[in-house]
Amino acid sequence: MILKNTIISLEKSKEFKRFGKEHPGFYLAHCFTMLDEGEKKYNWELGYYSDKKDKLVVFETSPAIKLRDEDDPFKREGVIRKLDMNEVKISLARALEICDKLAKDKYSAHSITKRIIILQNIDKPVYNITHVTRSFSIMNVKIDAKTGDIISQNLQSIMQLGKWEKGGKERPEVQPEGPSEYYDDDSSAS
Repeated sequence: MILKNTIISLEKSKEFKRFGKEHPGFYLAHCFTMLDEGEKKYNWELGYYSDKKDKLVVFETSPAIKLRDEDDPFKREGVIRKLDMNEVKISLARALEICDKLAKDKYSAHSITKRIIILQNIDKPVYNITHVTRSFSIMNVKIDAKTGDIISQNLQSIMQLGKWEKGGKERPEVQPEGPSEYYDDDSSAS
């Protein structure tokens, strides 16, 4: 699997080893990349988290290894779970095939222009793939990275994401409107 090789290369690099000596206790938390329509080259950003410090660092892997500054993690609460790549049994290529089949079968009117891909641990390893479409919609698909099963999927118009209130102070909750194809098949999954 190409992603596993990218992680191994990073973790063998002198930049990563130096970071590990100076900052013990960080573990792999997520893998992130974005692809434009037709693009095949993955520029992975690998996130490492410390539950003791509650901090996240990100290593860019292309064109060269670059460490970003420690930052607060984007999370709801608690700690970010470790991503164990030994539990990831399906490749990203296979996950994208599953998404493409779903898009063809269920959302054929929405052609994909960009993919935002995160591999993370949400009770189990999950490919969290967001597709931006030409029809100004966002299709999100969560795929179990062990089995290839679709955990959840939804399609939502970008226009339904909400508008900032005047003054930009707060973003109101958005109530779904429109055709039912824009809702999760399994609204209990997140």
